[in-house]
Amino acid sequence: MASSADTGGGLYIEPMLYDVVNTPQTAQEIDAMERIVRQHGNPGSSWLEPACGTGRYLRTLLGRGHQVAGYDPLPAMLQYAEARLATIGDRWRLQTASFTDPAPDLAGLGPCDVAFCPVNSLRHLHDDAQVLGHFNQVAALLNRDGIYLVGLDLHDPELAMMDEDVWTATRGSLTVQQVIQYLPPEGDDRREEVIVELMATRPRGTEHHSYSYTLRTYTEQQWDRLVARSALQRVGVHNAKGRPHQGTAQLPYQYEVLKAR
Repeated sequence: MASSADTGGGLYIEPMLYDVVNTPQTAQEIDAMERIVRQHGNPGSSWLEPACGTGRYLRTLLGRGHQVAGYDPLPAMLQYAEARLATIGDRWRLQTASFTDPAPDLAGLGPCDVAFCPVNSLRHLHDDAQVLGHFNQVAALLNRDGIYLVGLDLHDPELAMMDEDVWTATRGSLTVQQVIQYLPPEGDDRREEVIVELMATRPRGTEHHSYSYTLRTYTEQQWDRLVARSALQRVGVHNAKGRPHQGTAQLPYQYEVLKAR
């Protein structure tokens, strides 16, 4: 009979659980990013991922013949990433670092053709100063014609409502289900609350983990103003499939294409 334990772990409870439930759509996301890179005439030979976690994107890119590099502040995530990357090839580098560490500390990871930060990861930075510092960091790690792909949802206060995602994935005898609720901010608050229930089922039973965190929201105007103040400039906007955005309608999810000024 399955047992249940509410551990209240946190965003990275266990690298394997995180990797199992997040990996299934990775190849399609890489397809979109490679499409964007080609459209911008970038060679796309070397790729860098800030906050690379378990390295699920880096594994796919390495398997497709690219040189990859990444950094993350959590040693356990990097250890998991290293073990998996080593089974694919040797054209990779990883380093323990955060979004806001000084660029010189990361010099060994650059220069790169493409840096990328998908699925709202940048929104974990909670003020303009942190984002501007991070953009300085990335600008210093790009080749002269390098680009930075940032995947994010922009906020429309008039359309904001609670939303929910349910993800389920299986690897061997392990099944992981993740239910995520997104609670929009109220008034002038820019903090979106994210509540997660995660169930990991193995032959020995089921573990139940609950945790929450916040993401900073950006309206289109707030994002535009922030980028305009940064070391990077916008050179394109693409949809989730990597197609150029046409018209003025706000996308549910978009890739911002940025490059150094």
